[in-house]
Amino acid sequence: MADLIISSIGTLIRSADRVEHDVDMHISGGTIVAIGKHLADGVPDGTEVLDGRGKTVIPGFVNSHTHLYQCFLRGRSDTLALKSWSEAVTFPFAHLVHALDWEKGDVEGGYFWTLIGCMEMIRSGITAFVNMDLTLDSVFRAYRDIGMRAVGAVTAVNRWVPKELDQDLEERKREILRYIETWNEKKNGNEMIKVFIAPSTPFTCTEDFLLWQMEQAEAFDLGVQIHVSETRWEVEQSLTEHGLTPLAYLDTIGFLRRPVMAVHCVHLTEEEIDIAVRKGVVPVYNPKSNMKLGSGVAPVSRMIGKGLLPALATDGAASNDLLDMFEEMRCGAGLQKAFCLDPKAVSADDLFRMATENGASALGLNSGTLDPGKNADFVLLDMKKLWSSPVHDPVQNLVYCGTPSNVESVFIGGKAVLRNGVFTNIDEERILDRALKLFEAKFGSVRGKGSLAAGF
Repeated sequence: MADLIISSIGTLIRSADRVEHDVDMHISGGTIVAIGKHLADGVPDGTEVLDGRGKTVIPGFVNSHTHLYQCFLRGRSDTLALKSWSEAVTFPFAHLVHALDWEKGDVEGGYFWTLIGCMEMIRSGITAFVNMDLTLDSVFRAYRDIGMRAVGAVTAVNRWVPKELDQDLEERKREILRYIETWNEKKNGNEMIKVFIAPSTPFTCTEDFLLWQMEQAEAFDLGVQIHVSETRWEVEQSLTEHGLTPLAYLDTIGFLRRPVMAVHCVHLTEEEIDIAVRKGVVPVYNPKSNMKLGSGVAPVSRMIGKGLLPALATDGAASNDLLDMFEEMRCGAGLQKAFCLDPKAVSADDLFRMATENGASALGLNSGTLDPGKNADFVLLDMKKLWSSPVHDPVQNLVYCGTPSNVESVFIGGKAVLRNGVFTNIDEERILDRALKLFEAKFGSVRGKGSLAAGF
């Protein structure tokens, strides 16, 4: 891969509190090797020089939690809370997916919902993500083909779900181990793909199964992600069954002995926030999803005040319904300010950190800021648009005014996956057309309200 220099960058946002102007950035071998003045002078033959005048360059966003299968479920049932919504929207679809897989070995749907979700994320400036999906090999193949930094979080349950989605526990364990063996970076040599262990929630797994999954995370040195305290119902259920709130329960059984990404954390108590601080838990903030499902508002301001480093995420495209990190930052900031009745509750800098370096750190990525030695995962933006100019403060304009329409080019590991608004290695129109036709042919029956749900 040839060296690349982005020259005369108008605004380089290296991190939330480090903004530079009129500088060059040199990339070699997928890594940032230098940032400074006049790096483009006298460059060696074969070096590509890209004109950065008037452009803004930022670290790639990290979407710390999503469910890409929900790209086939947008715009469904916006008047249901999580439990009812799952029963009416996601369970019926999951049943169809697993029936095709288990009965026919047909996993084509996973490939195409993953590709269209990844394309949407790239257009939003996202270069890395965690996907708690309906785990299929075709989903991992799509990660490989799209060229993003992907964390495939292998979702597992052995309680609460409908019998149509239940699976023999020993078979499920074998399947989890096979995905680790096949797809984790330490096994396949592909640094772009990681595997995480992902019990869905504390209440959908028995204690023994939760601890078995943590043992695999320890044995294979994997990250862990789990939904925690998304709704009041979950908290009440945990208090009834265990006499403890969810994160306190996980701590008591020894599940937090390894760093965990705890998704949502809407209803954490002060005691649980303190537990999170002691145990190195990373809360994952999903403001739009929490709003749409009426789940509540995560106490992010208090978390930050106690030293936690929350990450930001879109959640799935059925509970959001966009994979747009610009909108997530804007809504995430506004929601905290309104909920706390305090404009100082969070800042644009806080949200930008959540969307970049906090997420990258939680995923174990050498990215999230623009510094020599870091992965060359970055985004070129044109902020000279009607909705985002003039620029008084680069980070504030980005958080409150930015949209995917500002994104011009996206580089991952020094390679352009989107250049001047065009994907470099895939045919966007053809893939979208194929995905929509496949959805209609294989999953169109989930369109109707309540279709298939009556059996659950």
